[in-house]
Amino acid sequence: MRRWVLAIAILAAAVCFFLGAQAQEVRQGHQTERISGSAGDVLEDDPVGRLKVYVYDLPSKYNKKLLKKDPRCLNHMFAAEIFMHRFLLSSAVRTFNPEEADWFYTPVYTTCDLTPSGLPLPFKSPRMMRSAIELIATNWPYWNRSEGADHFFVTPHDFGACFHYQEEKAIGRGILPLLQRATLVQTFGQKNHVCLKDGSITIPPYAPPQKMQAHLIPPDTPRSIFVYFRGLFYDTSNDPEGGYYARGARASVWENFKNNPLFDISTDHPPTYYEDMQRSVFCLCPLGWAPWSPRLVEAVVFGCIPVIIADDIVLPFADAIPWEEIGVFVAEEDVPKLDSILTSIPTDVILRKQRLLANPSMKQAMLFPQPAQAGDAFHQILNGLARKLPHGENVFLKPGERALNWTAGPLALADSSSFGSDTPQPSFQPPATAIIILASSPPSSPLPVFLSFLLLLLDWPAASSILLGGFVEVGGWKGGEVGGAMAMRLSSAAVALALLLAATALEDVARGQDTERIEGSAGDVLEDDPVGRLKVYVYELPTKYNKKMVAKDSRCLSHMFAAEIFMHRFLLSSAIRTLNPEEADWFYTPVYTTCDLTPWGHPLPFKSPRIMRSAIQFISSHWPYWNRTDGADHFFVVPHDFGACFHYQEEKAIERGILPLLRRATLVQTFGQKDHVCLKEGSITIPPYAPPQKMKTHLVPPETPRSIFVYFRGLFYDTANDPEGGYYARGARASVWENFKNNPLFDISTDHPPTYYEDMQRSIFCLCPLGWAPWSPRLVEAVVFGCIPVIIADDIVLPFADAIPWDEIGVFVAEDDVPKLDTILTSIPMDVILRKQRLLANPSMKQAMLFPQPAQPGDAFHQILNGLGRKLPHPKSVYLDPGQKVLNWTQGPVGDLKPW
Repeated sequence: MRRWVLAIAILAAAVCFFLGAQAQEVRQGHQTERISGSAGDVLEDDPVGRLKVYVYDLPSKYNKKLLKKDPRCLNHMFAAEIFMHRFLLSSAVRTFNPEEADWFYTPVYTTCDLTPSGLPLPFKSPRMMRSAIELIATNWPYWNRSEGADHFFVTPHDFGACFHYQEEKAIGRGILPLLQRATLVQTFGQKNHVCLKDGSITIPPYAPPQKMQAHLIPPDTPRSIFVYFRGLFYDTSNDPEGGYYARGARASVWENFKNNPLFDISTDHPPTYYEDMQRSVFCLCPLGWAPWSPRLVEAVVFGCIPVIIADDIVLPFADAIPWEEIGVFVAEEDVPKLDSILTSIPTDVILRKQRLLANPSMKQAMLFPQPAQAGDAFHQILNGLARKLPHGENVFLKPGERALNWTAGPLALADSSSFGSDTPQPSFQPPATAIIILASSPPSSPLPVFLSFLLLLLDWPAASSILLGGFVEVGGWKGGEVGGAMAMRLSSAAVALALLLAATALEDVARGQDTERIEGSAGDVLEDDPVGRLKVYVYELPTKYNKKMVAKDSRCLSHMFAAEIFMHRFLLSSAIRTLNPEEADWFYTPVYTTCDLTPWGHPLPFKSPRIMRSAIQFISSHWPYWNRTDGADHFFVVPHDFGACFHYQEEKAIERGILPLLRRATLVQTFGQKDHVCLKEGSITIPPYAPPQKMKTHLVPPETPRSIFVYFRGLFYDTANDPEGGYYARGARASVWENFKNNPLFDISTDHPPTYYEDMQRSIFCLCPLGWAPWSPRLVEAVVFGCIPVIIADDIVLPFADAIPWDEIGVFVAEDDVPKLDTILTSIPMDVILRKQRLLANPSMKQAMLFPQPAQPGDAFHQILNGLGRKLPHPKSVYLDPGQKVLNWTQGPVGDLKPW
């Protein structure tokens, strides 16, 4: 037995070593291969100009409201229906004239009604679909003339338009009868199956492109794993006897190869899952309950040869992607021979498959990126629809002719009237004892409620000590003079009071029934629409200044400096962009100065000034607009720690100062501090980037009580860079820890739990102290999650300070006053806290702090444009006299003057 194991181990090492040596060219990107002939040509087709699509404008209950109710829909593997809708709304194939449309699209999110565990509920989907079809058949004439034969629907359920996750029940239901003539765009594909109708377009499931990009490893990393798989082998909860789940194929993989050193297989899903796939030669893609899964997408994107174990599967875009040439097909009954099958594949065959997988067009076709890109899955779907044109004569019915039976199908599904009623969601229920006590006191009487709540959380002596200790004002935290043990009781009682007041007095806010808008200039400015007020010309720079840097290190897309990337993407498709520089009010140079990262993900400051100088030299030599103003009508996004001083250490940033070539330009930057050398007059201070989609996925029900009084997670000391202490955060964070680490009102720690976002939504106050720089993403997180920001950063200039009323939504504490933080916060009157929470509950306040994709009215992109709009018209001093020069091109540190 030992000899057998040893032999296999040696074989594994030999195989991986041989492939590692032979595949070196592939890994280093020196050689890729494109499929010649029809398959490769079809993959790279451009659908624009070949078809026109009309998008029905349905009530939001069929799509956007479902997503707003449960944003988890954006991240699960069925999300193609959402992103296809978003793509079509701004696509060049969209037409607003239905008379010229080749295809009609009905945006219904049938997989967005989820269970608590995140699985789509199949029961409402067919009723939702029927209801939508009844609506378009009643309000437009186009469905009735063809009974849907020139309509397409995206149905990414496990078994497509059979709308059930269990195959037996899906087969029993069949495809929704009203969809029998429509073209279905679905992830499910299996030959000769009742849930795959002729003419359907099979697509890949959704896999998050940005998340995958963030896990890319260097292309020359050896593929040292021979066979890789992570996932279930048995589904004991739904198939307790075994043999039915995956038709036994996964169980066979485990039983035959769990001890084989060639096979790295497990049920664990490690944080290095994506990286492991990129280190593997073969990735198993077996069927589960349905034949498809996101593993197929992941394998192709990460260049791991997919081993497809799913008899009769119909693969995505099979008329464009050469699956036989890039993958390996193993019959389900041949799984016990999997090791022999894979080790017998000739090396030249493996190398060719890897070269084909290394072709970017192969990967692109499997993804639904935002924004869309040429050749991606959106375009492959359109290509599939275009290849069905022109429609045959049998598409259009004769007057009065009917082909569909509107009453066919299961009885419960034939009634669509039950879909769309706004079913109330269950609200938060306190424990039964609390229900009884709270019910006994009217909401307008806080004192009896307060006393009752104390009885729940404290014993009688503690409650007595509160009252005797001089708690004289219930409407605010006015602590009496107590000492020793009584002081600890007072702290506990203060926690109880915070819980009580959050659960009772704040009840209206928690339910979203009471928000407040700032009246006057601040509120009006916040909701301004910049469209029509300015025009921006975007310089087209070589990709080495922007896109190539992201391609090299996609971590730039998710760190807190990413505003420069998303601002560029936003402007490219914004209504304020002009392609005529002569009519531009502002000029924008897309340079990603924070995208050259250390292995730990920190921007390297040393190259940034050289990159910026190089870009300015380029635009000044290729266009005349810089030279006529020396940049005074140009703006740059510089989200470094200390903006255009381009250094993360304040002393060095001050020493360097703002890059001299940017002295006349408008700087859009996260750094803001009054009277600081790194903040020039006229700059626009913006929030740091915080990932909107990630934050949405962590939203808790709005009625969740705010049971934490003060919350903070982060460093208190930076011993690596400030070993003696006192310099980091100017000692403010250290003071927080030293004074309040044992105070039960303060939930503070260096740990960053997985419930971090949820905890902020359960907190009344969130500390936002300075770190090395005065700003941090905590400010964004606090506002978005309705937690009153406690800003500890003297002289900070806050984002969009001319629009966001920071004094009214936040609390400012001087760095010297940190030891008094508990007294300051507990003495704030309740009506003040309530008003701050009402203002924070206003969606426009949250929106202004985010850079969503796609952009939305009032978001941070629009606030930046509003800031630029308010600077217009430019004064005469902006424009130089002929031959006049203001800037000194040779000024600055010698290292900055080196070419980049």
